[in-house]
Amino acid sequence: MIRPVLYVDLPGIIYAIDHRARGNQRDYANFVCWLESVESALPSPPILRQLLPISPAVRTWICEDHWRLLGFAQVRERPSHAAWDLAYLASMTQRDGAQLAGDDILTALLEYALEMASTHGILRIFAKVEDEMPEMEMFQRSGFQRYARELTYVYDPYQQKSRSTHVATETALPSLRRWNRHHVWGLYQLYRSVTPQRVLTAELYENSEEYAKLQVGSLQPLPSFFGRGSENYVCDVGVRVGAWMRLCRGHGSTPHRISLMVHPEHAELAEPLIQFGIKRLLDADVRRIYCLVREYDSFVNTALCNSGFEQVLAKVLLVRHVALLATRQSTVPLLEQRAVYGLKGLGTVNSRQKIMR
Repeated sequence: MIRPVLYVDLPGIIYAIDHRARGNQRDYANFVCWLESVESALPSPPILRQLLPISPAVRTWICEDHWRLLGFAQVRERPSHAAWDLAYLASMTQRDGAQLAGDDILTALLEYALEMASTHGILRIFAKVEDEMPEMEMFQRSGFQRYARELTYVYDPYQQKSRSTHVATETALPSLRRWNRHHVWGLYQLYRSVTPQRVLTAELYENSEEYAKLQVGSLQPLPSFFGRGSENYVCDVGVRVGAWMRLCRGHGSTPHRISLMVHPEHAELAEPLIQFGIKRLLDADVRRIYCLVREYDSFVNTALCNSGFEQVLAKVLLVRHVALLATRQSTVPLLEQRAVYGLKGLGTVNSRQKIMR
């Protein structure tokens, strides 16, 4: 049986248990999709997580048999309210010959998520799956399409002590500016300049504000204690936004994160911008730095390697376009208050169907 549960970060808890168990050469669950801590690029402020422990933008379903957990799935809604990200999809490790195999559980959860999407007005579901995983075939059977690869790079400061990776930002990046609300359109145009057409078609952002909310967060000024730990910068080259960078400082066991995008005509900005981000983050706290970048950003990948980053993971980006269910007459848009459609019958008789609003 598959049923929804309140958001208590059950998938995250099980993922942490599984991560520790694998350190002892055991496995607790089989994760096909998982959300690394650094992938929560836009976490809510801690005070809000305490006051609002249930997030309406997160939906979690579990598969169980007589109160025994068999697997779970979790989706997170994007700011447009028309797309979901499949944050977690996993089956529990079965050690006593359970009737349902792990593949059957994963398939049932995935199909259930697609069914729920069609009833909640969701147009697209996105997923990240580790490259060459056997479960990729399951996603293909469910209608998911591959449109890009995402590479994870890690900078370990303890292995880079003998290497100088910092530059004088005043001379190397004279165009560097703090993020401002009026950069929304420029950021969207930067995304369109960097991104191949197949990816633009797959992601299909409605407008510049939707994209900016997903990457930057709230477009309105926030109190300092809400925005603490996150900084956004742009390189304003006059005619366009030449580059954008987001810095997220880690806390607890969470590492730092750099998000980066550079215009193809200003590739020389990539390396000094990365070095600026490294210095900015390490000045606050010495810990590992993660950077997730698309494979087609070739010069950004090169700049990361030149700055001391190492690639540790590759994931395939998948999308599934969802067909919505029209269950009510009012959901069919009409240009006029009264519309008449002519339908030709099988013979010579013309039939007419009238729809009134």
